[in-house]
Amino acid sequence: MEIWLDTADFGLIETAKQMGILHGVTTNPSIVAKSKMAIEDLLEKILSVQSGPVTAQVTATDSAKMIEQGIALNQFSNRIIVKVPVTAEGLKAIHALSQKNIPVMATAIFDPNQVLLAARAGAQYIAPYFSSICESDLSGVNEFNSMLKLLRHYRFPSKLIAASLKSPEQVRECFELGADAVTLNPDVFSAFIENHEETVDRVQKFTKDWKGAKPSKKIPL
Repeated sequence: MEIWLDTADFGLIETAKQMGILHGVTTNPSIVAKSKMAIEDLLEKILSVQSGPVTAQVTATDSAKMIEQGIALNQFSNRIIVKVPVTAEGLKAIHALSQKNIPVMATAIFDPNQVLLAARAGAQYIAPYFSSICESDLSGVNEFNSMLKLLRHYRFPSKLIAASLKSPEQVRECFELGADAVTLNPDVFSAFIENHEETVDRVQKFTKDWKGAKPSKKIPL
């Protein structure tokens, strides 16, 4: 399962990269606005600090302008995946951009119908808002599972990336269900990689026991 970061926190991106677990970075208009950076500067920085793909979302609401913005983002870097909301106009843009071999992540998804439409339109990634689906529907996990089954049953090449997760427990639910990817905000990512207390206790025991070992001659232990 791919792990993406949903952030403009360069330090956190660097940490995930050093761990060898980072696949890519997702952004949205809210993240870009909060960064107080011009989008070109922000994308250039994120592209420079890690080697994976980066998503950037169109801001237009009509398909023609979405397509124009998507092309411009792709021309800025071929590592950018264009995020497009799944609306009637968005589906037109997803199809047009995919026909130009521009990778698209369909976003702001809340039900299986949108997943089917985005997959048919040609989206490379499809991003349902997992926590929002679970909060609005008591059977939200089943709803997400239906999305996965839909893609598998019809053999769509699209990958399902779970977005808007609120806890490490939800991350675990997603990988147990078989999600292709998750994108994590800073708080969830930090909690997800937090040292397990049992591991910390065991390492402390090893450290204590090692003090009684015979000194090594060559190996720096």
